[in-house]
Amino acid sequence: MEDSYIVQTLDKIFYIEQKNDTLYFDGVEESFIIHFFRLDEDLDSILKDIDRDNIIKKAIQRYRGMRLIRQDPWECLISFICSQAKSISQIRVVIENLCKNFGKKIFWREHIFYGFPEPQSLNDPLRLASIGAGFRANYLFKINQCIDRNGLIALKQLPYHDVRKILTNLFGVGGKIADCTLLYSLDFLQAFPIDTWIKKGLQKIYFRGEIIRNKEMEEFISKHFGTYAGYAQLYLYHFWRNHPF
Repeated sequence: MEDSYIVQTLDKIFYIEQKNDTLYFDGVEESFIIHFFRLDEDLDSILKDIDRDNIIKKAIQRYRGMRLIRQDPWECLISFICSQAKSISQIRVVIENLCKNFGKKIFWREHIFYGFPEPQSLNDPLRLASIGAGFRANYLFKINQCIDRNGLIALKQLPYHDVRKILTNLFGVGGKIADCTLLYSLDFLQAFPIDTWIKKGLQKIYFRGEIIRNKEMEEFISKHFGTYAGYAQLYLYHFWRNHPF
């Protein structure tokens, strides 16, 4: 059915459907829906704040209404580690295999799902090697040994740049994965993940084809988009993926 989804996060499975401006859901409380889909944020004010040039204006006009999600930080970090150098379909397979091998079985509406693995559960290198994660299996094993959900949540109390440095010091975590974790799970809305699409777009559109170092790019993003740069990234990414330049 159009605009209806079955969503899994950790060991929660829920159904959600949108009809016009109304959301219908089953399987979780309303407070969870508000938290997960960031419905507690004033989206109009955020979009007004990042609407600072003609490019982002077009993206906002075309896709107005998109929101970030507020994912569990452990699930977010591990999922993005699995995503390195893989297509969406490949990522889906790896995460499904990870859940089947290390998560608990969940029964929902006569269907069987597998919950996302909890911290300290990714402790079998041989089983990790079998899920199709390739070189990422070693990253998962080592991350599992050095940080957990509580450790990630505690990072919310620190400044953005300090948290980013802590995350990038973890085995297998680069700037993009760190910023994705900061943005999608730790409420650092100034985080601006830079992947191939975003870097190409920034260089071509904002820097007129010049090759710019990541540090200069990050300084520009911080000054140009400010506190809600992560929302600007969301809209620019979607706009450039669907409207190649």
